[in-house]
Amino acid sequence: MEPVATYFSQLEQMLRGISLPNLRQVLDILEEAYHNGRRMFVMGNGGSAATASHFALDLAKNTIIPGAPRVKAISLTDHVPLITAWSNDTHYEHIFAEQLANLLEPSDVLIGISASGNSPNVINAVKFATQQRASTIALLGADGGQLKRLVDAYVLAPGYNIEQEEDAHMILSHIITRHMREVVRTYAQTLAMAGTK
Repeated sequence: MEPVATYFSQLEQMLRGISLPNLRQVLDILEEAYHNGRRMFVMGNGGSAATASHFALDLAKNTIIPGAPRVKAISLTDHVPLITAWSNDTHYEHIFAEQLANLLEPSDVLIGISASGNSPNVINAVKFATQQRASTIALLGADGGQLKRLVDAYVLAPGYNIEQEEDAHMILSHIITRHMREVVRTYAQTLAMAGTK
């Protein structure tokens, strides 16, 4: 059981090392996007693709509060026929940027999840989003890779290995979802009070 205890101990230490000011920057961007009716696109590869799908689901469904607009969250990892078409007809590094070319508008938000921070398809999508004047966010691994220098805001998961970094990304997605649910709840209360005056 020693490896298990070590894993838990390292995970706890990593979570304590996550920068709350960096997380606050991410939350500020998402709050502003919500209040302006903008969309939030999420992407990643492999395990991060699964996290991206889960994250978009949670943002879209678990933040619903009667009386307030819904969070507009979309996963770019779920359209398998389109992903395989772009992979087959061009290159895998275009699978996210080409989807964004159809959908992304200025002031939307793109969220990239990458433990390495060096995934070419995520980097290309972030560069495209920046060109379109969208906001960019990343959930990254220990050193952040190239994406750390390309996005508007990021949170590092300072783990010892990719499994722990992916654990942290899922936890962060749940923290962000809970925060956005309270943002939506507060906005619903504000709208209700305005309607009674």
